[in-house]
Formats: sequence, structure tokens, C-alpha cells
Amino acid sequence: MSDLTAHPQTLDVDLGERSYPIHIGAGLLDRPELLTPHIPGRQVLVVSNETVAPLYLERLLKSLDGFQVETAILPDGE
Repeated sequence: MSDLTAHPQTLDVDLGERSYPIHIGAGLLDRPELLTPHIPGRQVLVVSNETVAPLYLERLLKSLDGFQVETAILPDGE
């Protein structure tokens, strides 16, 4: 197991009221506790493309269980 899998790194972007963390590591899509606290409501729009969506969309949707999720899959290059 890589160190980033066991211990993801967090980079805090300091923008005052608009500050946010960036989590760097493996397996983060399977850790909803890192994502869901930053979603202010119960509705989510996931925008992806035809190359990335088949690789990661299902895992992301599992992490968003309990949210009302819509997806928009765009052609590559858009």
C-alpha cells in the first residue's frame, strides 16, 4: 500500500471565506467523508467527459449516496 493510499496529503488553499482543502492521494473517491462536508445542499451536478466518466463516475456516485445527483457527460474536448 502506498503512503498516499494510507495517508492522503491535504493542501489548504487559503482564500478567506472561500478557502478549501485539496486532498491528494489514492482511493479518495471511496472516502465520502472528505467530499460531502463541502456540499452545502442535497443536490449535486457532476460534470465529466466521455473518457473520465467510465473510469470514475460510478465510484463517485456511490460516495454521493443520499444526495440528489444529476450528471452531464460531455464529449472530449468540450
